[in-house]
Amino acid sequence: MSGGLSVLATELLQYLLSSDEGYSDEQLKRHFGDRYTQLVPHVNELLMFNRLQLYNQGDSLYYKAIKEEAAAKFAGLGPEQILVYQAIERSGNKGIWTRDIKIGTNIAQNTLTKTLKILEQRNLIKSVRSVVSKSKKLYMVFDMVPAKEITGGPWYSDQEFDHDFVNALGEIIVNIVQKGNIVTLQDIAHKVRVSGVSKVDLSLEELELVVNTLIYDYRLEEVSTSGVSLAGQQGVGKRYKVTQSPAEENSVTNSYLTGIPCGSCPVLSQCSEHGVISPRTCEYYQQWLKDAVEMQDEEHQQQGATTAATTAAATAAAANYDW
Repeated sequence: MSGGLSVLATELLQYLLSSDEGYSDEQLKRHFGDRYTQLVPHVNELLMFNRLQLYNQGDSLYYKAIKEEAAAKFAGLGPEQILVYQAIERSGNKGIWTRDIKIGTNIAQNTLTKTLKILEQRNLIKSVRSVVSKSKKLYMVFDMVPAKEITGGPWYSDQEFDHDFVNALGEIIVNIVQKGNIVTLQDIAHKVRVSGVSKVDLSLEELELVVNTLIYDYRLEEVSTSGVSLAGQQGVGKRYKVTQSPAEENSVTNSYLTGIPCGSCPVLSQCSEHGVISPRTCEYYQQWLKDAVEMQDEEHQQQGATTAATTAAATAAAANYDW
C-alpha cells in the first residue's frame, strides 16, 4: 500500500496523471496487457478515494485522474454528487441546464436538486442566467468565466442591454475619428482603451461591430485603402473618417433594402424572434422599418404626382386639339 492505495491502484493513478485528457479503455488494455483484467477492484478503489473520473466520449469509456488537491474538494461527497459535478465540469464555459444534467446522469429530480444545493454551498459550482433565457438557470464550475453567449459580452450589464454604454462608446469613437481625420481600427482601439470608457478590454472584432453601427447611422464611413499607405501603418486594415454629407442626403441615395442594420449589429448572435433581443424590441430595426415605409410612401407619392401631371397634360392637349 502507498498513500492509502494498493500498488496496482497507485500505478494506474500515475499512468492516468500523465495525460490531462485521460485514457480510453482500449489504451488501458494496451498499457497493462495481461494485468488489465485485474484493474476492476483498483478502479473502484480510486473512485472511492475520489481520485478517478469516468466519462464516455463517443462509444469509448475514458478514465481521467483527479489530482490530489482537487480530490480534497470532493471529500465527503457521494458518487451521485461527484457524477453531477463531472457532468457540469464537462459543459465548460457554456454551462448546462438542469434538464440536461438529469438526462446525462439519470438521477432523480429530488436527489438532483439536493445535490446541486450541496455543490453550490461548497463553492464547487455556481448558477448563472443567460441573457437569452433569464428564467432558466445554467450551472458551471465555480471558477469558470461564462462564455459571451451567456453573458452578452461587454454590451450587457446585469443581464440588460447597456444602451448608455454603447451610446457613450459610439460618441467617443466618433470623436476619435474626427480628431484623427482618417484612422484605423487599431487607432480607435488604443484610444478607447486609454479613455477608460470600458471596464473590460474590447477586442477589435467587438469595436468593429460598433463602428459598423455608426456607419449604418451615417456618422462614419470607410475609406478606400487602395494605393494608400500611411507612414508606419502599412497593413493595418480598414480606415475610417467622419461622414461629411448629411444623413438625410445619404438616406435618399442608399437603398432602404441595403441599409438594414442587422448586418452590422453588435448583438446579432443573441437576437431571436422570442428572445430578450428581437426585431420587435430593437430600436435600430424599428427606425429602419419606419424609414423604409416612409421612403416607399414618398416613392408612391412621386409616382402618383407624375401620373397625375401626365394625365392633366394629356387632357389639356386633347381639349385644345382641333378635332
